[in-house]
Amino acid sequence: MRKVLTLFASLMALLVGTALPAQEYRLLVGTYTENTPAEGVYLYAFDSQSARNTLLSMAPSGNPSFVIATPDGRRVYAVNEFNDGRQAVSAFSLAADTLRLLGSIPIPKADVDGEDPCNLCFDGETIITANYTGGTVTAFALKEDGSLQGMSQEFSFGVEYSHALTGLSLGKESAHMHCVVPSPDGKYFFATNLGMDCIHRFTRGEGIHPLRNATVAWKNRGLVKFGPRHMVFSADGRFAYLLCELGDKLVVFSYDDGELTPIQTLTAYKGKGHGSADIHLSPDGRFLYTSHRLKDDGIAIFSVDPESGKVRKAGFQPTGKHPRNFALTPDGNWLLCACRDDNRIEIYAVDKTSGALSPTGQTIEVGAPVCVQVLSR
Repeated sequence: MRKVLTLFASLMALLVGTALPAQEYRLLVGTYTENTPAEGVYLYAFDSQSARNTLLSMAPSGNPSFVIATPDGRRVYAVNEFNDGRQAVSAFSLAADTLRLLGSIPIPKADVDGEDPCNLCFDGETIITANYTGGTVTAFALKEDGSLQGMSQEFSFGVEYSHALTGLSLGKESAHMHCVVPSPDGKYFFATNLGMDCIHRFTRGEGIHPLRNATVAWKNRGLVKFGPRHMVFSADGRFAYLLCELGDKLVVFSYDDGELTPIQTLTAYKGKGHGSADIHLSPDGRFLYTSHRLKDDGIAIFSVDPESGKVRKAGFQPTGKHPRNFALTPDGNWLLCACRDDNRIEIYAVDKTSGALSPTGQTIEVGAPVCVQVLSR
């Protein structure tokens, strides 16, 4: 019996490509709570050897569709994705494996079009939100205890056009902001704008005013709309990868001191769902993964050339319904995919040689998951 158990342990270690003993992580899960079984933000323990998970805590919150934690793991922030006046940002404490709401602050409708906040970025003294329907980026100052103090900045990107002679309105080009990402050199923030088919760049400010000098860093000039959604930088800071929602396009950029230069554009997958969602690099940078929904749902896999930064298609893994955000564990052994319409997070083993994903059959059953973040224990 002991030999059998030893053989089983060895096979599991080979499967996930890591040495024993296992690393345990915590998982933050953001959800949609309107007309779903979900109730807020969830915290799980996740064992990287067995892929088993245990619910540790849940903090009630309305539509916390995107969640992040501070680097020290002591604070958690979530958007409250509404467009009816309830749109807000919430702060939580995380201690002894317990999530506790510190407070929420609305995105003030009277001052800013901040409907449907969908992404967060932590910057020490502030939380920065990307607001989809409102087409704005907002910054919220933090108190010393990590709770929210109030809105400190707001940038609106919609453009209204008028007739040169009559002054009459010709309509408004709507902005739809999807994410805000810091540059690897620490000098800038980049914000994706699905509505206006571009990426904005901010110079990094200080204190509670982290955003300065907004400009357009890149714009799709083609006739077919791409719809920039999420982007990620390579670990060495030389390249950036942009996933576009509407055109299912993947754009690779070289990066240097705020400049994004396109070097490759390809169709990320053949499903033509026009619902491409999330993008992540493997921890070792050798593979890139993108999620796709609305038709032929799944995750596309790409190998990455470390010298040129360009990618090559390496596979496709079908998933459950409506895959949104997903995450890879820091050890590179597992990919966890939030399948919103199946009310579960699916767990895949990662082959570190090929980048391929293997269904484990293990899931985290939770209502309408849309965001997964992995925290160290």
